[in-house]
This record gives sequence, structure tokens and C-alpha cells, in this order.
Amino acid sequence: MNNTDSKISRRLFIKGSAATITMASIGALSPAQAQQKLEPVVCGFIGTGSQGSMLLGKVMRLPDVKMVGICDIYPPHLKKGLEIARGARGYEDYRWMLERKDIQAIFIATPLYLHAPMAIAAMQAGKHVFCEKMMAYSIEDAKAMARTARDTKKILQIGHQRSCSPLYNHAFKLVHEGVLGKITHIRAVWNRTGSWRRAVPDSKYERLLNWRLYKEYSQGLMAELASHQMHVVNWFLGENPTSVMGMGGIDYWKDGREVYDNVNVVFEYPGPVRVFYQSLTTNQYDGNYEQFMGDKGTLVINMEKAQLFREPNAEELVWQGAAHKETIGGKQAILLDADATAKLRQGIAEGEQLAADRANKDDYLLEVESFINCVREGKEPACNAEEGLRSAVTCLLADEAMAKCKKLDYKPDMFKI
Repeated sequence: MNNTDSKISRRLFIKGSAATITMASIGALSPAQAQQKLEPVVCGFIGTGSQGSMLLGKVMRLPDVKMVGICDIYPPHLKKGLEIARGARGYEDYRWMLERKDIQAIFIATPLYLHAPMAIAAMQAGKHVFCEKMMAYSIEDAKAMARTARDTKKILQIGHQRSCSPLYNHAFKLVHEGVLGKITHIRAVWNRTGSWRRAVPDSKYERLLNWRLYKEYSQGLMAELASHQMHVVNWFLGENPTSVMGMGGIDYWKDGREVYDNVNVVFEYPGPVRVFYQSLTTNQYDGNYEQFMGDKGTLVINMEKAQLFREPNAEELVWQGAAHKETIGGKQAILLDADATAKLRQGIAEGEQLAADRANKDDYLLEVESFINCVREGKEPACNAEEGLRSAVTCLLADEAMAKCKKLDYKPDMFKI
């Protein structure tokens, strides 16, 4: 792409584009809500590419949402969004949509570097905001978003959907009850096979559609994948990292990309706890998971399954004998199920409530449902600005450490809004 095409793409982008909570409350209506017919929350949506259209589909499943505006500057994406949200009005410029007085909340699923300007403009226009992960392109952008949420008193939720996962919340509760003992090491992995490159109908759309590959718009694997997992690490440990070092490279996909196609990073946390992170685009072995290792056991978890492996010298848990188990590599794993384990630990009522609240709902649906409930009730979201900032800072300094090939220390002020 020549410089003229790059400038055109940037202008197109600018116009508009493609806390721990209790498990029983995730995505659930309050008793008062359940007893009355609710007025719909009026929403707009910015960015209906692959991730955005998926998320929009989840939002449209909510009976108490009225989607009135869809914005994307790439015509096929805008068309797809309008097909999902029948009856909504299409916009090429998100600022036109923000002028509407009837819109209460905005969903943002655009390229990373646009998160901050769009979210800030939306909150200043009086809208609550759900913004996809990573929170922002830079630490200062993320802090500016957080300050705007504070100053405008608008809800800002960041799309780290594991915050709303019954499975992750259940695992968090067990970890903090001490089932792993003292945690000393963590491994987090997200391996894939694929270039991350999308076919483009015309070269002028290269940076518009393949924005994740270019440094001007993207922070690469640490932003798109690691931010989810490092959010979990920060959440479960209740700590911020103290230092980071790592290596990354463009070693396989020689296609003009500017962000790493593989990363290997080591974080240090108070304790001390060391966290080893890996993301590959050339080999899918291991898939994705977080592995928390303590002196009493190991937790291996992803969005589909959680397995607890007890150390040989660890005392037996009261409910361990009745739990579901499977043997993996010669080791016995206790399968953590947010419904079944709750029944064993807390009684049938809690387990049945969990099963009812999350019936036919995946974590993406639960996070957008939680956001809408927060808008209705004025509550703090599951992953608020502070949590989003912590994940962003964790990953952005890791990128800098890899680029400089040196160990860098986190400063407390980095995490302060």
C-alpha cells in the first residue's frame, strides 16, 4: 500500500469503523426487574467486522435492548450489521450517531487505536460504553478513558468476558478458599495455526481489514490474546506485576506485517509468583488455557473446562470424593463445574440457581447482558475501567520489554487512574 492509500484508510478509520462479581448475579435480572416489563435500553453499535458482528448477534438476543444505530465505514460490514440489527439506521460517521439523544449505550468493536477516542466521545455525549478488549492502544489512552468515565459518571465496561464467566468466577472462589495452597507459578498459553491475515477485495482496504498486522493500529498478540489471560492472572492473584521480560519476532509470516507472530514473556508478581506466557501463530498444540500451580494443587482452566489436580501430599477436600473426575496423562483431575460443585459445597439451591441463570448463555452473551443490567441499575460492571487498565498496562509494558530486549519494571503510577 502506498502512502496515499494509508492516509485514506486512516481517515476512514477516524470517521468510524468496522471486579469480581458473584456467580449467581451474572446476567441475572433483579427480582424487581423480573416482576415488571422493562423499557428497552436504546443502543448503538460501532464496528461490525468479524468480532463486532458476533458480539452484535449476542446483544440482539437480549429482549430488553433496542438497537437503533449501526456504524461502520466498510460497506460490506455495515450491511452485515444492518442485517443482524433489523430496523436500525446505518451510519458512516460514529459522531453522527452520538448526536442522537435517545441512545443510552454504545458498543465499540473497532480497531484498537480507535477505542479511546470513540469511547471518550461517547461518554462525553452522555452514553454508557461497552468497549472491546484491549482497553486502549496506550497506557495514557486507557487512563484518559478511565478518567472520562469517572468525570462523566458513565459506565465503562471492557470486554474481558471471563469476568462474567460462571466457571471462572467459581474457580476464583475456590482458589481464594485455598484449594491450590500457595501459588508460585502460572503458565498461560494461546497457540494457533494461521496467519491472522484476511483476504481483501482491493489493496486500498489492506490496512482497513488487516489492521491487526500493523503497528499503527494494533499492539499484536499481547493486545488481542494475552490481554484476556493476563486479566485473569491479575484478577486471581489480586496483584499487579512488578517486572517483565520477553522475546518475540516476525519469524514465520514474511508478509509485510509489523507485529510479532510469536511471543514468549516472563512476568514477576509479588509473592514471588512467576508467570510464563506464550502465544504462537504457527502451531496450535496446547490451544489456550491458564495454569495456576500451588503447593497443594494445580488449576488448568479455559472458557470450556476447569480441571483441578491435587498434589499427592495435599489433604482431601470435603467434597472431593463426590466430585466428577477424569484421568489425564496418568493424573486424576477433579472437574470443576459451577453448578455441580456448588451443589456439593453450598447445597442444592445455589447450584440450581446457577444452572437457571446461565441456561443457553455463553460468556459473550453473559457479558453484554451484565452490561445492560449495569446500565439499568447504575452498578459497577464486572470488568470496569480500573480492571481494563490493569490488563492493558500489563501487556503494553511486555510489548516494550520485547522490543527493547530487556527486563522492565512496572511502576505503581502506571496502574493509577
